[in-house]
Amino acid sequence: MLDVKFQFKRLARSALAPLLYRYPPFTLAPERLYLFLHYLIETRDVPGPVVEIGCNLGGTAIIARKMLRRLGMDKRYICIDTFDGFVESQFAADTARGTPTQDRTMFSGNSRVLVGRIMDQHGCDDVTLIEGDITTLPATALPEQCSVVLIDVDLVEPTFLSLRRFWPRLASGGMILVDDCPEGSSWKARIAYTRFCESEGLNPEFRYGMGLLTKP
Repeated sequence: MLDVKFQFKRLARSALAPLLYRYPPFTLAPERLYLFLHYLIETRDVPGPVVEIGCNLGGTAIIARKMLRRLGMDKRYICIDTFDGFVESQFAADTARGTPTQDRTMFSGNSRVLVGRIMDQHGCDDVTLIEGDITTLPATALPEQCSVVLIDVDLVEPTFLSLRRFWPRLASGGMILVDDCPEGSSWKARIAYTRFCESEGLNPEFRYGMGLLTKP
């Protein structure tokens, strides 16, 4: 029954995309969106594409890609997502840490096709969409070098493994921003970010509820 519900949700969203997504459907908090855009400008001379891990419906990518284009920063923009919500085993691990079970379907009912249509609708058909679980995607599917990486996958395991996989790929002067890292141990992304910093001997830095890393 649940699968039928989300199939219907996916079809309805796709059919009504021109009306539902007249404006970019971003969910990043305004102050964090500002921070992300700020560091995109600050790293304009750092080589490598921009990578967004966990893009939901693509609203943040649309805003960021348009800004880059208007400022003459013609960097490749890559979005990596399952395009159908959380991976069951990863979510189950976090429910044991206190994540509410009702959050399981928070990002379900999307699809790569739908996000592609929304990108096209807003003139961002040059954004590369990679479908898959960031923890298991083959290394060949990932860019060799990045300038900025935005990680917004909420859960502990995919956040931690995203950091492990992309920190070595970050160019000198590049930035990683991890969303959902406000004060409070219940925030799973903050747990993963802090654990990664400890494992690499890095000093955690928080701003506007995001965890930041700068590559020397």
